[in-house]
Amino acid sequence: MILAHDITEIIPGKKKDVAFRKGKIIEATDIERFLDLGKRHLYVFDHAIEGVHEDEAGLRIARAILGRHMELTAPKEGKVMITSTVDGLFKVNPETLYELNRVKDVLVSTLPNRYPVKAGDRIASARIIPLYIDEKALVRVEKGWGRKKLINIAPFRRTSVGIVVTGSEVYEGRIPDSSHIVENKLTNYGAGITGKAVVTDDIDMIKDAILELFSRGADMVITTAGLSVDPDDVTREGIEATGAQTLFYGTPVAPGAMFLLARLDGKYILGVPACVYFNKYTALDIILVRLLAGEKVTKADVAKLAYGGLCMHCDVCRYPACYFGKGL
Repeated sequence: MILAHDITEIIPGKKKDVAFRKGKIIEATDIERFLDLGKRHLYVFDHAIEGVHEDEAGLRIARAILGRHMELTAPKEGKVMITSTVDGLFKVNPETLYELNRVKDVLVSTLPNRYPVKAGDRIASARIIPLYIDEKALVRVEKGWGRKKLINIAPFRRTSVGIVVTGSEVYEGRIPDSSHIVENKLTNYGAGITGKAVVTDDIDMIKDAILELFSRGADMVITTAGLSVDPDDVTREGIEATGAQTLFYGTPVAPGAMFLLARLDGKYILGVPACVYFNKYTALDIILVRLLAGEKVTKADVAKLAYGGLCMHCDVCRYPACYFGKGL
């Protein structure tokens, strides 16, 4: 007889994998292992079966929601994974996802909305509950969700970024320049560094450094520190002296509350508070990926960051595999 479904083996804490694959011809020597796996009864191909098998069903559901910059894996234990082919920002429409999962016996799970992904990362899975499903249910999914753009990936754009390090303590060599922390974040997302300027707490020097980096081809400029209420902190004034419009100053995100975003001639200036040098992840990481993915970030968007905007400072950081920055 021919096995009609994958048989899974689970070794607690060590392994979860396929022990016997669909299509295997069952041999007498297999019986003891089937019993070890708790399988006293099996589905086998012995006559025509109505409905669509879980492997084909998973593929059809996954194809129905597949978008650009995505590909499918082969079915495994009835589950089909969707993976990213690019580095970018994953997006999902939650309401449409909820609606899809209300179709009888259909299961689709995804990453949270606005999750940064790398090429090869898993972003969604599709499967059915029973071994076989009615053809009508699959047709309903294919017709109802094929055009709804349930999931998509916005690739990170090739962006050239200039960095302006502010602070008399760095400018005068009293403490080392730590802006490599910001540079590493940028290169991790595929951005290039146009150049870097170190300036003191002076409005004109900050302004001139920003404008110089834009003149050298920067698509975006990031300033670091000098955004608190201290009298020496004039980075905000320096940014606004360029003629840039401040879109927002302050975010309901901790760490990163004093974050500033401005726009000059269609290009962004990101004012990053000094917490970026102490905390591994801040408001910069949340907002930067959106800008690199081509999103426009508004004050209303920033207000929504309050939900899930409090970092727990876990002993072992797993960002972005956590709730931080993915609230609404």
